[in-house]
Amino acid sequence: MKLLVRSVLALACSLWLGSALADALLIDVRSPEEYAQRHLPGATLLPLDRIGSEIQQLAPDKDTPIQLYCRTGNRSAMALQQLQQLGYRQVRNLGGIDAAAATLQLTPQP
Repeated sequence: MKLLVRSVLALACSLWLGSALADALLIDVRSPEEYAQRHLPGATLLPLDRIGSEIQQLAPDKDTPIQLYCRTGNRSAMALQQLQQLGYRQVRNLGGIDAAAATLQLTPQP
């Protein structure tokens, strides 16, 4: 019985996480040139140097789930801090593009 309960809980958590990831705004904070070379499907380009001034247009609701990625995870970490300072509450740094692709089970596209 305990195994069945654990399996059901694991499935429920997996479905919830998958749903939360699917509903999130995926933002690539790299440069336009990097984005043009390779990016994740469904990602919106919003370079780090513009994120503070343009995020309100993409996500006026501060409870919008936002997922960030860049090349290595450094710029997305800086973007996460900026967004939190602006009051965004559901921001996640997925790290570099390869780590983000693995987490979201997506294949980068040119």
